Amino acid sequence: MTGTHTRGPGTPGPRPGEPDAAAPRDSRPYGLTVLTSRRGLRYQSRGEGPVLLLVHGWCLDRRMWMYQEAALAASFTVVSVDLAGFGGSAGLLGPYSAARHAADLADLLTELGARSATVVAFAYGATVAMELATAFPERAGRLVLIGVPSAATAPYEKMPRAMLRDWPDFAARSARAICADGVSDATVDWLTRMFAGTPLPVALEAVGQLARWEPLPMAAAVTVPTLVVHGANDRVVPLGVAAGLAEALPDAALATVAESAHLVPVDASEQLNRLVDGFARETP
Repeated sequence: MTGTHTRGPGTPGPRPGEPDAAAPRDSRPYGLTVLTSRRGLRYQSRGEGPVLLLVHGWCLDRRMWMYQEAALAASFTVVSVDLAGFGGSAGLLGPYSAARHAADLADLLTELGARSATVVAFAYGATVAMELATAFPERAGRLVLIGVPSAATAPYEKMPRAMLRDWPDFAARSARAICADGVSDATVDWLTRMFAGTPLPVALEAVGQLARWEPLPMAAAVTVPTLVVHGANDRVVPLGVAAGLAEALPDAALATVAESAHLVPVDASEQLNRLVDGFARETP
């Protein structure tokens, strides 16, 4: 995979993902402290080095990335964020569109002094990452897209009726559906609480967007190096969606993760960590 990064004449600026030393920095201590961006997003930032921006999936939040944060903070600045309407950012008013989320993330990177980042995004988050790469291409130096959704292969249009009938039960079934068979009951319970903690109006608005979203129409406009990751045993999205996207993107590779279902960051955390680490270190 190849890519280019232009620096100003005579000025060796930072590589993609490295903080811009000239930009204002947040003086608060990083670590496990939950911070609030100037747009109201709740986020955490751990480690030092090139920036990895972690974007969660539908009705999840930044906690889904705990295994990636622990492993990658030794080499990167790992920023995990709750999108507006989800997790700690649930109190923010809508709209909850991909365009709004992308603008929020671009502003967060500016606030953190990062000229660009490697954006690691799961499912619904992948729709936001692709929007970020097209609307704010200077902010997304590289993309890792995991479990990319497709309206043509999922019953999104039928989901609102079941969600409105019994949201807690739907949340529990959704948590189980995205995991590999061997995942513990404790992990499924933890994910269920994340799902059920999402305000129902936010969940409904987001699933309405997913019912109209396809990755291929956006592919040609996403010109940054991209790694498309998919679980070999994904029961939610067929592998063909990821393969088709990787083929359509101008600069992309496909990585299939054995023994993982949809939720690769949990099902196969060590494998994903190695993929992200290697991809993010590649010199543009």
